[in-house]
Amino acid sequence: MKKLLPLLAVCVSVIHAGDSVPAPSVPARDAVAEAFVAKPPAPVHGKNLWHISLTTLAVSNALDIQSSWGKHELNSTLASSSGNFGAQGALLKLAFQGGLAGVEYLLTRHYHSSRLYRTLAIINFGASAGIAGVAAHNYTVAPPGR
Repeated sequence: MKKLLPLLAVCVSVIHAGDSVPAPSVPARDAVAEAFVAKPPAPVHGKNLWHISLTTLAVSNALDIQSSWGKHELNSTLASSSGNFGAQGALLKLAFQGGLAGVEYLLTRHYHSSRLYRTLAIINFGASAGIAGVAAHNYTVAPPGR
């Protein structure tokens, strides 16, 4: 469990690192060349909200993993052979979240729209709320053997 939280932090950091690298600037030599120089896209409203929503999704998944660890898992996909939640389930949850973040990144990579960013943020905040609710419930469930 102590290794999963740093792994989750690294995964989220890698996702955000791709957006923080500045594009190299190419000086234009004349008016004709300036027309062909790629200009960076104008800032789009909602991108920071989308980044925050990805962070809340990562935090709620980390809380759910921590609150479920070693307890009986009702979802058979995430349960180990003993029926408890463990490393196998945690890795699957991280893979699902990484896949979702990857698909969202690919959607926003070429289509910069504030409406798209806001829609994805709403989806992520909704998923975060649901997962956080499950995590809160898991904290009320006693671990096996108590």
